[in-house]
Amino acid sequence: MHSTIRIIPLKLIPHSDRTAILAAYSRELGRVSFAVNSGAGAAAARRRALLMPLNPLEVVSSARPGRDLLTMREPRALMPLHQIISSPERSAVVLFIAEVLERVLRQSEPEPLLFDFIIDAISRLNSPLTPPANFHLCFMIRLAEMLGIAPDPFDFRPGMVFDMADGIFRLSAPLHGRNLSAADSAIAASILRMTWQNQAAFRLDRNARNQILEKILDYYSLHLTDLSTLRSPSILHSLFA
Repeated sequence: MHSTIRIIPLKLIPHSDRTAILAAYSRELGRVSFAVNSGAGAAAARRRALLMPLNPLEVVSSARPGRDLLTMREPRALMPLHQIISSPERSAVVLFIAEVLERVLRQSEPEPLLFDFIIDAISRLNSPLTPPANFHLCFMIRLAEMLGIAPDPFDFRPGMVFDMADGIFRLSAPLHGRNLSAADSAIAASILRMTWQNQAAFRLDRNARNQILEKILDYYSLHLTDLSTLRSPSILHSLFA
């Protein structure tokens, strides 16, 4: 059975000399995996370019009975990512987002609103009007809302501490000890108010940005899946002075 679906490539994994496995997220099917031809030559190079992380595609897919892997043909890019491709900073953000999504989007059920959110984020990052420095932080904050794990920053009052395990602000530190200091909790309450529209107003130096990202990844690791072994944050740490 053939069907046309929209996908967001997440990771291309070499499988053999002739094939690779593409992990992707689709609007119609949720998390999917495709068997794709790898090989060499100009055609293979064009195919790899199309399958770059977060390059939205429309493909004709087919499922084979008894197999988990789909096949694809007629891949077509849905938006040109000129700004992302030409910018090392934006490309690094893409690699980070793709690596995070590959870890956290393990469910197979389709979630069209989540797919649309990711497409909107890619479009924003691809705009020359969007500064990239805080984009990865804003994406993680907004993604937490989509995944149902976002804390409510408006519960914060001066002196409260943020309970990382329960995802709430408390008047005193919890017994389990997984909490931010009062000073860091105040910063968290401010950062959690970051939106696509106001992200550029957050003046953060490299050290502050890296520390905030580390805490966000710790929070995701507590509530979803371990993100401590991601490779891409080390690239982001060297950018955006």
